[in-house]
Amino acid sequence: MPIDVTVQHRDGQTVTATVWPSTEVAFEDHFEIVWSEAFQRDHVPQKYLYFVAFHAEQDNGKTNLSWEDWLRTVATVTIAGQPADPTLPVAPPGSSES
Repeated sequence: MPIDVTVQHRDGQTVTATVWPSTEVAFEDHFEIVWSEAFQRDHVPQKYLYFVAFHAEQDNGKTNLSWEDWLRTVATVTIAGQPADPTLPVAPPGSSES
């Protein structure tokens, strides 16, 4: 199941964007931390959430702003969905199992 981020901008505009692998890799490169470990901490820095939202919007063609300019437009960010757990077995193609 993909992760979607929804950004409520200060001007009232709401943008929802999907987090693709390109955003996950950009996150790891930017913060030098493994994607799957970054959000398992007791206290996750807000900049992680905002960077993911920014890059997802950018990657989905929904903003052309720089990081700093985009951040000034944000009111709230929420995340929906969970990444697939790579340790769980996957149903074979064509099966009715999920």
